Amino acid sequence: MATVFEVFGPIAMFRRPYTTTSSVSYPVPTPTALAGLISAIIGLSNGSEERASSANYWQHLKGTQVAVRLLAPLKWRTKSINFWNVKNPAKSPHIQVKHQFISNPRYRIYVHGGIEEQLRKQLINNSFVYTPFLGVSYALAEVKYMGDCSLEPVRVEEPVDVVTVIPFIDELEIDVEKSLEVFRERIPFCLSEDRELLKTLPIIYQTNPERRLRLLKWGDLSVTRCGEDMVAWFPAW
Repeated sequence: MATVFEVFGPIAMFRRPYTTTSSVSYPVPTPTALAGLISAIIGLSNGSEERASSANYWQHLKGTQVAVRLLAPLKWRTKSINFWNVKNPAKSPHIQVKHQFISNPRYRIYVHGGIEEQLRKQLINNSFVYTPFLGVSYALAEVKYMGDCSLEPVRVEEPVDVVTVIPFIDELEIDVEKSLEVFRERIPFCLSEDRELLKTLPIIYQTNPERRLRLLKWGDLSVTRCGEDMVAWFPAW
């Protein structure tokens, strides 16, 4: 079984960690951002009351798999945000910093194994321990429980049209002509309990939710049918 829910809001920003003054977003929710979102809904503590850099919830996420589907076209918005000027407040009390946001995002999240049962209970009751947001605390998220679905294996001999973001592996073969557009990106996959980056993964995705990525071969990639959706799963954390 897999638990399915949707998240949406007016803005999202999944910040690239190497950007400083001007914050730039990844085009899709990263697995690290999804880990934080799921942990907030369930109420997994990060341990920051003892140490600010702690991310203790990662120990509870072991064995959990996620997948993400774009339900709204990818649109960018750039805004300037006022911050306190802590370096030279005498010169100017505020500074304006440009931020790149995703405008009016909506995503469908699939969760399988690990903490799935805990997540399902919270979603059914529409009860969230911590406030869910889309990447940054000022991008508040609405959450809608979509239900559960059984996972049906897919025959590797037949092409499939996948609706989700796809982790890229060497054995992957894509029909670019049928897919119409294919974008590639490398995103963070998991962190340590001290928020150190442990692993990144390349992904392929589309910006138009009406289109599908057609896979001809996918090797060891986990691809299943979840209801009417053909889903490609990230590896388990």
